[in-house]
Amino acid sequence: MPLDARADAWARLALARVPPAALAPLLRAFASPERLLSASRAQIAAASSPETAARVLAPVEGGLLEGTRRWLADPSHLLIAWDDPDYPKALLETADPPPALFCMGRREMLNRPALAIVGSRNATPQGVENARAFARALSTAGLTIVSGLAIGIDAAAHEGALDGEGSTIACVGTGLDRVYPARHLELAHVIALSGLMVSEFVPGTPPLRQNFPRRNRLISGLAKGVLVVEA
Repeated sequence: MPLDARADAWARLALARVPPAALAPLLRAFASPERLLSASRAQIAAASSPETAARVLAPVEGGLLEGTRRWLADPSHLLIAWDDPDYPKALLETADPPPALFCMGRREMLNRPALAIVGSRNATPQGVENARAFARALSTAGLTIVSGLAIGIDAAAHEGALDGEGSTIACVGTGLDRVYPARHLELAHVIALSGLMVSEFVPGTPPLRQNFPRRNRLISGLAKGVLVVEA
C-alpha cells in the first residue's frame, strides 16, 4: 500500500528528532508537516532558528527512512501523530510528548482510562503473582494496564491484563519491527492482537540503553497512576 504524504512527512520528522518544544511552533507556523518539510531553510529559520532549520532539513539515513516506509505500508501498522484525533490527550499534557507514535493493535486504547504497573526485572515468584493478580482485577474492572514489556513485573502485568476487559498497552524502547527481550516475542504478538504496542522510535531502532528512560515517560504519561511492585 502506498504511503500517504502525511505519514511520510511525520516519519521523516521522527527520524530528524527535532525536540518537541522546537517542533510545535514550526507546525503552527506551517500548518502541516508536509508544508514544513517543503519550506526553505530560510523560511524555517525565520520561524525558529538556523540550528533548528538545519536539523529539520538534514538528510535522514536512507536505510532507516526506507525501512520505516516499508513498515508503515502494512495496513496493520499505525503512525499516530500530534494532529491525529486518536493521539493520547494525556501525553499532550506532558512536558515532552513525542510528535509521532508507531503503533500495532487497537488504537482506541490510547485514550482509555489507564493505570501503569511496573517493577523489578528480578522479581520474586510472589511479586510476579501479585502483579498478575492486580493487573487481572484492574483490567476486569475496565482499566487499561500500561507497562514496558520487560522481564519480571512488566511481563506479569501484561499477562494479567490480557485476561480482562481493559487489556494492555506495551510501551517499548525499540522500533516495533523487533521485540526486546526476545523471549517476549509471543507475548508481544498477543498484545498486538488484543491490546496495543507503542513506540516513539522508528522501525529499525535497536535496544539502546538511553531509549528506555524515554520509554518510561510514555508509560507514566499514558497512565492516571502507577502501581510499583517490587522495585
